[in-house]
Amino acid sequence: MHTNWINQLGDWNPQLLREIKGRLNKRNVLLAITTSLLSQLGVFIYFQTLLPTKDHILYPRPNRYCADGYLDIANQCFLDASGNININWQLWFQDTFTCLSMIGSFAIIVAGSYLLIHDLSAEERRDTLNFIRLSPQSPQSILFGKMLGVPILVYLGICIAIPVHLWLGLNAEISLSFIFSFYAIVITTSLLYFSGALLFSLVGSWLGGFQAWLGSSSVLGFLLLTQQGLRDETSFDYPIAVLKLINPYYFISYSDLSNFQWFALPLGNSWAIIIGFAVLIHLLGSYFIWQSLQRCFRDRNATMLTKQQSYLLTIAFTIITIGCANWPKLVFGEGSYSSALTENMATLIFLNLFLFLYLIAALTPHRHTLQDWARYRHMASPQGGKRKLMQDLIWGEKSPGVVAIAINAIIAISGLSLFTLISSSGGTDKFNTLIALIFAGTLAVIYAALTQLLLLMKNGQRLFWTNGVLGAVIILPVVALAILFSYPQNQTFLWLFSVAAPLVALYPPSGASAMTTFFAIMGHTGILGLLLFQMTHQLKKVGESVTKVLLASS
Repeated sequence: MHTNWINQLGDWNPQLLREIKGRLNKRNVLLAITTSLLSQLGVFIYFQTLLPTKDHILYPRPNRYCADGYLDIANQCFLDASGNININWQLWFQDTFTCLSMIGSFAIIVAGSYLLIHDLSAEERRDTLNFIRLSPQSPQSILFGKMLGVPILVYLGICIAIPVHLWLGLNAEISLSFIFSFYAIVITTSLLYFSGALLFSLVGSWLGGFQAWLGSSSVLGFLLLTQQGLRDETSFDYPIAVLKLINPYYFISYSDLSNFQWFALPLGNSWAIIIGFAVLIHLLGSYFIWQSLQRCFRDRNATMLTKQQSYLLTIAFTIITIGCANWPKLVFGEGSYSSALTENMATLIFLNLFLFLYLIAALTPHRHTLQDWARYRHMASPQGGKRKLMQDLIWGEKSPGVVAIAINAIIAISGLSLFTLISSSGGTDKFNTLIALIFAGTLAVIYAALTQLLLLMKNGQRLFWTNGVLGAVIILPVVALAILFSYPQNQTFLWLFSVAAPLVALYPPSGASAMTTFFAIMGHTGILGLLLFQMTHQLKKVGESVTKVLLASS
């Protein structure tokens, strides 16, 4: 019977069976069970120490878990008829349940991400991943087997904690349907983060042994930052509230998402609807990441996304994030205030910055791919060349990604501009917002052109240099300007050439003039023109040199 089960698992997913056999030995299983039990015991003992004692009666002081049904004194400790301290056990069980839920969900996501990145990057460095690629299994089967098998010990530890977690939840009078819906959220968020971890392990192998630590610490930092930074109810007034949907912490308590709205629809009023909406976002994000995963797994030189996929991603991202803006105040004028549009637009531009950094990485081909494309362009017939070139730049997989980034910028700016125009804000705020969107769009295309130009270098470490230079171009000007001039009202023109330009346009300093903004836009256009000219020159040079070599050898 045991052999049949193993054979069936091997037939369904050989990679999963390989991972399980390599990890489920007695020592590892015992370590996972012991760690899980000790963690549960530690949480239980910690909350036991928070309960009130007789000292709270002798020396009266408030305690969160003290309760009295007759005297209206907050958290004050009193004795019941039997001489025992009156304790609010439901609140105690609820807090213990919440703590164990947060620890468990964060542990599975962070530890699982670390193990996946470490395992796949190690196989990439040892070249054993190439043997796996040659197997008859599909990329989906191999990667899914990795996702299920590599963190198997983490899954085991979490499963050991489920009985205690259920017991705490039921004693806290939390329904089973609520608890199991939280489990569903943990599963789908894990799918999203684990998919991202697998992709990071494939494209970030140049980071070496630091890769797994960087990836898992970034995930942990994001979870902690969003958990601490978005707890205030005012976060629902801004589109950044969408980040709550990819942090399982906010699904531990129903009240944390009760005010969530999307296009002014009160999705948070229904637990089933908000769960379904969050799961939809998790699956949608996982779908696009898996498109990148399959492409990168098959071919190391392929871009992470096709240009068609990038347009769909930008459309979906724009719709979701704009829907999370404060529509009741901005569009329907319910208790609106003067800075509502600029605050919401600043948040949307901030979210789109990370989208476009990903798109630049996902759509920019490397030198060898561009060599093939440039040689093809150089040897192609000139008949209908311009039209075919434009089609190739918009849809082709091997062509430079600058035009595709520009189209994605137009898609995002169109959606944000429409939202701006239908808002009930004043004309000045709308004008400033549209100017800010122009700066955001030009910066995205400038960064894309700079990245493409850097990836055309012959240097063997060009990926490292590209990331370093692009990071410096984004971060260092803001740091230098902040040190030298402190505030944007000092040297506004220079601030408009940094990544902070959209924010400066949204909140224009008192001394800024229309001519300053106009010349800054012209400056952005000039920088972009120079980058495109240099990139075109390099592509022609590469195409001509490769063609000469081929003709000489034939």
